This record gives sequence, C-alpha cells and structure tokens, in this order.
Amino acid sequence: MMHRQLSFAAALACAGLLSAQDAPFARYVYTEDTVPREHPVDMRHLLLDVHFDTGAGKVIGSVQHRFVVLRDRVDSLFFDGPGIRVSKATINGAPLRHRSVKEGIWTYPSAPLKLAQEATITFDYEATPDKGIYFIGWNDPAGKMRKQIWTQGQAVDNRYWFPCYDNPNDKLITETKVTMPKPYKVLSNGTKRAEKDNGDGTVTWHYAMTRPHSVYLLMLGIGDYAIEERTTKAGVPVHLWYYPDQADRVGPTYKYSAECIDFVAQHTGIPYPWESYSQIPVADFIYGAMENTTATVFGDFMHIDPRGALDRTYLDVNVHELTHQWFGDLVTARNFDHHWLQESFATFYPKLFTRDTFGQDAYQWRRRNEHWSALGAGEKDYMPVVSTTGGSARHYPKGSAVLDMMMYTFGEEQYRRVIHHYLRKHAYGNVETNDLYQSFQDTLGLSPAWFFDQWLYRGGEPHFKVSWQDGMLKGARSTRITVDQVHERNHLVRFFRMPVEFEVHYTDGSFDRMRQDVDDARTIVEVPNKGGKAVAFVLFDPASYILKRMTFPKPFTELQAQALKAPNMIDRYDAVAALRDSTLDRKRALLIEVFAKEKFHAIRGEVVSQLANDAHADGRALLKKAITDRDVEVRRAAIKNITLVPDGLRREFEVMLADSSYDIVRTALEKLVATYPADTKRYLDATANVIGLDALVRTKWLEISANTGDTESINQLVELMSASNEFRTRQNAMLGVKALGHCDPTAAKYLLDAASSRNRRLAAVAVDVLGDLKERTAYRGLLMESYRKGDWDDRQRGLLKRIFE
Repeated sequence: MMHRQLSFAAALACAGLLSAQDAPFARYVYTEDTVPREHPVDMRHLLLDVHFDTGAGKVIGSVQHRFVVLRDRVDSLFFDGPGIRVSKATINGAPLRHRSVKEGIWTYPSAPLKLAQEATITFDYEATPDKGIYFIGWNDPAGKMRKQIWTQGQAVDNRYWFPCYDNPNDKLITETKVTMPKPYKVLSNGTKRAEKDNGDGTVTWHYAMTRPHSVYLLMLGIGDYAIEERTTKAGVPVHLWYYPDQADRVGPTYKYSAECIDFVAQHTGIPYPWESYSQIPVADFIYGAMENTTATVFGDFMHIDPRGALDRTYLDVNVHELTHQWFGDLVTARNFDHHWLQESFATFYPKLFTRDTFGQDAYQWRRRNEHWSALGAGEKDYMPVVSTTGGSARHYPKGSAVLDMMMYTFGEEQYRRVIHHYLRKHAYGNVETNDLYQSFQDTLGLSPAWFFDQWLYRGGEPHFKVSWQDGMLKGARSTRITVDQVHERNHLVRFFRMPVEFEVHYTDGSFDRMRQDVDDARTIVEVPNKGGKAVAFVLFDPASYILKRMTFPKPFTELQAQALKAPNMIDRYDAVAALRDSTLDRKRALLIEVFAKEKFHAIRGEVVSQLANDAHADGRALLKKAITDRDVEVRRAAIKNITLVPDGLRREFEVMLADSSYDIVRTALEKLVATYPADTKRYLDATANVIGLDALVRTKWLEISANTGDTESINQLVELMSASNEFRTRQNAMLGVKALGHCDPTAAKYLLDAASSRNRRLAAVAVDVLGDLKERTAYRGLLMESYRKGDWDDRQRGLLKRIFE
C-alpha cells in the first residue's frame, strides 16, 4: 500500500492536527491512513454461506449483512468487493438496486435509510479472487500437493472473496456456512454449530461467533486433517489440527499451546476472551501465521518433526498469534497507523513467556535481537512506531522493545495494572495509541507524555557515548561517568530522556548502583566510592533494557573482568563480543575460560566464532569440544564459522553428517565436500537418506551430486521446483539450480510458474534466480521462449512482463 507522506509542519497544518489542544503530544508524520475510514452504518452481523469450484478457484455463495444506521439520512451504501460478480441483491428481502465498480458494489435503497434504522442487505455472488482466499493443490497434475482452501484477510483482503465493509474500525458478529465434499474438514471462527451431511457426498459446516470482531479476522481453513483436543487449566477448549500422516509432529509443534493461553491470561489479568482456540497448518501460506479470531492459521513449514525442532520452532509464533487473541482481536487498532498496538504486544508477550519459561538469559538474548532489528531499521530512516510508514521492524521488534522499556521505566506491576485496565475498558472495541496513554492516567495517575512522544510518535534511537574516570565528590573518592548523546537530531529525533542504571563493580567483587535520568546532550553521574576501592569495570544500563547504540571503549583488563564477573548474561556477552578486535594470542586463554564457565549458547557461540579458525592447539581443542557440545547452537556456531575443516579434526567433523540437526548436517556436508572434494562420494553416501525440513539436506545433496556430473540428480533437483512441492522446498531447489548455473525447458517452466505465484516469498526467490540465469547467453532465449509460450492469466503476465519486457 502506498502512503502519502508530508513534511512535519506542512502535514500537521494540512491535517489540522497541530494546535494547543493537541497536548501532551502531536503527530510528526502524517499519512492518508492517519484518519480512520468513515462508515455511515454500524455493521452488527454477517452470515456467509459459500461453496466452491475448486478447479477454477471460484467462490459461489451469498452474504447477508445486518446493520444499524448511524446518520440522519443514508441514500447509498458501498461494499468493498473488487471483481466480485453480484447476481442478486436484496434489502430486507426486497430487490435492491446495485452497481458494480472496480473496487466494489454501490447499493441504492428505494427509500433513504434513517438514523437508528436496522436493515439487512444480502448479496448472491460469485468471485474468482487473486487475493484473500487460496486454492492449493487442486490443479497439481502430479496429484502430490495437499488439496486445501485457506483464507488470509489481513490487511484488507477478505473483500476479494465476499462483499463486505472491509476495515478494522467496525466490529460485528460473524457466522459462516461452508459446503465441501467429503472427507474434507472445515474450520472457521467461533463455535461449530453443525456438521450436516447433505446426502450427496457433501457436508455443510456451520460456525458462529458470539462476540464481535473485525471482518479481516474472518477465516476458513479446509483440507484433510485430524484434530487433537486439549484443555487449558482455565477450561478453554484447544483444538490442534494436523495432517493425519504427520501425527509425530503434534508434540514438537504444539508444545505449550495450552500453557501459553493461561500465561497471557495471567499476565494481563484478562481471561481468554473467546469460546475456544484452534490452530491449523496450511500449505504455501503467504506469511508465517495469522491470528484470526479463535483460529490461528500458520504455514505448515512450522509443522515440525522432533528432529526439525532443533532448527526451527513454532513456539514463538505460537505465543505471538495467541497473544493477538487479546491484542488485535479483543481490542483492535482503529486504523493502520496504530497497527503497533497489535504486533508489538504480540511480540512482547512471547518474550515474557521466554523469560518465565526459559529464564533471564534467554529473555535478555531475545531483547538484544529486537534491539539489533530496530537499530538496523534506524540506519535507513527515522520513521516512528505510530505510523504506517514505520514498517515491520518498528511495529514488531522496536514496539516490543518500547513495551519492555515501558515496564522497566514505570515498574512491572504498574505496567500490568495499566494493561489490565486498557484491555478491560476497550474489550471488543477499537483503540488508538492515546487509549493506552489514557490508561496510565486512569490507573496510575501518571501522564507519561515524554515517553510516548520520544519512543512512539517520534523516531530514531539514542546513541550514547560513555566514559568514566576516578573523581572526587565532596572530598571523597567517586566514579565519574560521562554520557554524551551523539546521535543525529532533527524534527523527528531529539535528545532522549531515560532513567538509566549505572553500576560500578570493584575488584573485591562488590559493586555500587545508582539510577539517574539521562536527558541532555551531556549528563555526568557521580557514583560515590566510599571505600576507595579499585574499579574492575563499569556498566551503563546493566542487562541492556534501553534500546540504544552505545560507544563505550574499554581496555582489555576491564573487558576481561566484565566477561568473567558481570551478573547479567548480556553484559558478559558484550564484553566477549568486544574482544573481536583483540589478537588471538591476547584473548585465547580468556575465551577458553569463558567457554568453560558459561552455560548460555550466545556467549559460548561467540567464543567459538572467534576461535573457530585458530590454528593454535588450544584453539583446536576448544573447537573439538564445540563440535560435540550438547547444545545445538554451539555446534551450529562451530560448523558455520569454520572456513575449512582442519585435517586434525576431520573425523570429528565427519560425525556431524549424522547430527540431530538437519541444518548442521547440510552445512557439514557442504564444508566437508569443499575441503576434501576427493571424498565427495563417501560424504554423499553418508547422507543419501536425509531429507530435512523443506528438503533442506536433500536439495544440497542433489546440488553436490549434480556437480559431480550426475544428470539424474539435476533432474530430481528440477522436479523439486515444481508446484507439487511446498514452497520452501521449491525455494531451496531453485537456489540449488542457480548455484549449478543450470536451466532446461522444465526448469524454465517451473521458475516462471514460481515467479508468478501469489506467494511473494516464493516469487522473490524465483525472480532472483531468473535474473541470474537470464544474464547467461545460453539460457536467455530458452527463458524468453518459455515465457512467450506460457498460458498465463492477466495477473501472471503482468508480473512476468516486468522481468522479460
């Protein structure tokens, strides 16, 4: 979606948003989405009754809208529905004049509708949509792909398969009836009311909600499934859908599925707000997962087997989508400017779940990764969190980091009271960022305008330059810490104000702590050193709560003390990471000591990355320990960071060809073959039966085998590019073909099919591979001919035209 962005002053002046009444904060970035969409009626109930022509990708059915009029006079109503063909429209059972336009359907009641009048409009329609609903596997000539139908409504895509008011700022109760042939099962929102056998080989499934939600959250998931039933401690029914031939994946995929519902309810103080909760994996899903009310849809690439769980876990996504049942489904952002109110909270609570389930070290590591993501986005622009222009890095990791700082600044118990009030007050309604701000006032009597202004409405992140020296304070020894804010400042970025903890650690193991606001270009903090002790190291923001860049040069002796003695894992990690610029001879012994002492994988992996290519005997001894370590992340760090497998550790690395991690097997195969090409056949024989999630190992195996001249391996790799395979397998196969520099008519056909896919992630890889092969003279004509002869629809031709014309 394109957004109109104006300058700071011009935008606010044009929008009439800047005035004395706008205190305590104003908007600094204005887009067309800043003002919510108007709607002259309040939608109350939707009944959708559909069946399908699966081969044609067609939806056939009716949709009934019951609503209440909000204005004195309404003589026409518009329903979103691009490309939908309406055969009949009625209002309260009487014929309704209607007119289709590019974006939907205009309706014209015979008499104007009046304030508070209730009415029902029904459409009989057909749709062959490009978005919103997806028909998977029905036209696979090989018959290998799973046959499914699933929907994806966010942001405004449900309008493509049924006429509706498709905007989040109106909520209604939805009801769905879906007729499908046996034996396919149907999942939709709410409670299953009926499963009626029609006696003609079809079944009609009837679901209904009891509380209102937004139209984009209406969903369907249809296919061949089995269901495992669980119940939370609070009594919430949990329905876990899975493929009948993959029962072994239920345990690793759905671990903690019931527990995380109780977790979010306990942390927010708001019980699970719906009747039940379901989760369903689907093939070729265009995102990771989607939090439809009562029913999360997720890509089946996260439907993992026990071995694959070492490389990929559904847990974070699981908790993320579950959290949306409160943040997004129970309370819904009024418009897309406030999208962070959904995604940031849904990113934050999985982080808290990590803390409560796996401990502080894992929590700090999650937070650090969020900081890195947000700071990466900050290198490109200064867009704020509260804006459609902020992008996913602001709505997800930065917003989550802001909530972490909110909890750090105002206290966890106080934060939880605010959130409880916010959810309870706005339950089943719409919210904006100011509603969260008002909850601070209502609950705590606080007005944290400064916090909301700098972290949500403005952009950028602080860059602190920190130094310290021994000083004197009132005749006594102290540690003087100087903090300079050195980041660029502009109309979106100012000096930051934050309460910061300062810790001075002494060589005897004791420490002093002080908390003080940093809020200007320079802040000087004096930490009294009453005992006149020798300083070992100084910490600015211990545990790294604050999202920031920091320049804090430290000598080796201070880094050494911090790496060994800092109480928090992330501060020890920072000291070890800062040793990257030190010579191997100087840091080797310290790193080996740290590796032996530490338990968390991030620090141990960092040590391995710095010593992986160390030729010294002590470095080799540590590497030998790393490749047999019990922690998969430590083993992964060893195999990923080694350049060439040392001959003295060759046998140990060969053991990794049978590692429990698919990812490690793939990387070990690749690096062993690169180091010892004469033994390629032996390595291929050792891994011939390993497939891996997304055929991760198999595609690399075929690529290496093809490189030896095995044409059958090339053929098999090309076949894995076809639409008979799930999209991540296709991606891996396409990258293998690119590495080989191979193309043939079949490969060209599969690449063009992928490049014109509705799955943007699949298409992006295909376009990249096509671009590479198209530059090779030998394949340019072949690809052009395949494009010209292809039977493309208008949408596909439009996408491919950008590549070839």
